[in-house]
Amino acid sequence: MDLTLVILCSTDTRLSRCLESIPAGCEVLLILNNPSDEVVLIAERAQGVRVERIDDSNLGRLRQAATKLVDSPAICYVDSDCVLTPGTVEHVREELDSWPAVSVPMRYESHNLSSAIVARCRLFTTPDDALMIPAAFRINLQERIGGYLYDAKLAWGEDSDPAKRLARVGVPFGISRGLVLHRSLGIREDAASARRLGRGRHIRERSGLETPRSFVHDLFSPKEIRLAIDCVRQNGFLAGLYHALVWRPSYKFGYWRDRWLSL
Repeated sequence: MDLTLVILCSTDTRLSRCLESIPAGCEVLLILNNPSDEVVLIAERAQGVRVERIDDSNLGRLRQAATKLVDSPAICYVDSDCVLTPGTVEHVREELDSWPAVSVPMRYESHNLSSAIVARCRLFTTPDDALMIPAAFRINLQERIGGYLYDAKLAWGEDSDPAKRLARVGVPFGISRGLVLHRSLGIREDAASARRLGRGRHIRERSGLETPRSFVHDLFSPKEIRLAIDCVRQNGFLAGLYHALVWRPSYKFGYWRDRWLSL
């Protein structure tokens, strides 16, 4: 099935590495969002890439806007700080002939101990079957899950929403044989990402898509022990320790900070 790769970019100059990993002849839509001069220059030099500028910081709106800008029957979203491994596009094209949506596995690169711990923990916090970015969809799937792929109300955490709506109507999705590599993240960067996801959880709550979290439950939850143990079993002691002491507390901090600021 023909598809268009969609990349959103603002100031990430790693965009050039991402574009270089895309095979020749693949249709690419690059949406620039309040881009830096360096990113504009990369976009101008890119060959065979359609460039659109939409100065909107809401990721849900940007991802949904892409569905109206492509001519292909399918769309695949990839982040600008990722690279596609050889064969990934071909795999996803074939898989979309059988599945209405495809989750593309992602692995995090590492270059030292801290980034290796993050990479191992990410196998737990962003599993292959999460259908988070990178992900591919038949565009007509929108008709079955509410008329849209990505919710314009969701500025953060929008990429976890399609899987929930698919489950609600009983539509399965596949897991690709392809693979995308994400740049390495240190602990500080990954903790910041966890805070943004926590903020996204509160945005979903404000939008009526989630029930409010309990502060007492968040502070004294046996679930946290179970999650840490599961992470240790799946990805090692250091990954589980990091998940319990850094990732989950950062996620909760992002949620509660946004919730209290909105009072």
